[in-house]
Amino acid sequence: MLGGIVEPVLSLTDLAVVGNIGYDGFSESNENLSAVAAVGIAGSLISALVWIFAQMKSAISAVVSQAYGSMRMRVMASLIPQMIYFNAIVGVIAMLGTFFTSAWVFENLLSTSGAVLEDATAYFNIRVLGFPLTLITFSIFGVFRGVQNTWWAMVISIIGGSVNILLDFIFVLGWWDLVEPMGVEGAAWASFIAQIVMFVLTIYFLLYKSKIRLIHTLRINTEFIGLLLIAGNLVLRTVTLNIALMLTHKYANIYGTVQAATHAVMLNLWLFSAFFLDAFATSANAMAGKFLGAKNKEAMQRNLNRHLFLSVFVSFVLAGLLMVFHSQVMGLLIDNVDVWEMYPLILPLFALCLPINALAFTLDGVFKGMGKAKFLRNILFISTLFGFLPVLLIGDRLMPGLEIIWYSIIIWMLLRSFIPYFYFKKWIKRF
Repeated sequence: MLGGIVEPVLSLTDLAVVGNIGYDGFSESNENLSAVAAVGIAGSLISALVWIFAQMKSAISAVVSQAYGSMRMRVMASLIPQMIYFNAIVGVIAMLGTFFTSAWVFENLLSTSGAVLEDATAYFNIRVLGFPLTLITFSIFGVFRGVQNTWWAMVISIIGGSVNILLDFIFVLGWWDLVEPMGVEGAAWASFIAQIVMFVLTIYFLLYKSKIRLIHTLRINTEFIGLLLIAGNLVLRTVTLNIALMLTHKYANIYGTVQAATHAVMLNLWLFSAFFLDAFATSANAMAGKFLGAKNKEAMQRNLNRHLFLSVFVSFVLAGLLMVFHSQVMGLLIDNVDVWEMYPLILPLFALCLPINALAFTLDGVFKGMGKAKFLRNILFISTLFGFLPVLLIGDRLMPGLEIIWYSIIIWMLLRSFIPYFYFKKWIKRF
């Protein structure tokens, strides 16, 4: 959990600090709404890029865990360095491509303008500089996961998150008069430095703490093509997923600045809970690959049942805590009377989404560990085309507002939960 939530924690911390710029208490002013909406939108786009391009993490985890379960770790010696080099190249290309097109994306695809457009572009163009480092860091986390070690990722993430929080207060608010307050750009620089710290620590753990033998060679590993196929299907799946999330921002922006800021806060909370609950997907992923490699049918079934129970239980706890302490949570994230009046309309829908998310993410993890990337891709296509989009587009015509956005997310996640569940039941009988 602690290792998985680092990226949304960076965005949430930035959003929380920016959301309280210049305020000592509850405020009726809308002056900081544009900054909140900008950081929320740009942070979601950064998370989208991480989700899309960091799918090599799940792919390498599946391959390494299956090799670990079948005692074939020697074949990983050259695959891991090749995976790192590949991610470095992809990360630089993605960084350059989005750096020079970010303003166009925010204006034309996400319907931002004015101060929101300016702040979102400034924030994004700083944070994306660290994207290649994040991509390499997360892919190596996948290697650690494959050998059933999540401790190192946790330690690295805690240190990186702590650095980000400290620097947020120094750069954004100018604490201790160390620097002049930098506002939105200060939040971005804090996250960028945290990404550098995490990258350095990850390389250190891989080279000096792990017992994984690495061989650097120009000869392509026999597993590399299979790794790319798994990652490619997961990338297509995640592109579709993030198009759906970006559409929610687009419609929220169309509805107004208050709606955009409210949705930015709620969706960043949703992303935080998603990465939090994804801990069970991470665990289920590693164990599914290990048990598949060992050809242990009974352990595969136990793996799914236990992770589903734990993830759903934790999701209810999260939902309950948010419903009880919603005022305190929102008070930390934003100080604006208009948002405070609007978010209670979305809160019950948000809470309802969490247990459904728990089912979907855990099943995602199991199928990723099994290497069933093509199946997961197809499920995402189906749930988006026949669930999310119809509810969003028809609902926008009949009853436009933030509620319809969250109805579409709920239907989307329901399809992503139940179709894989019944497919696994059918598959395990033939295993």
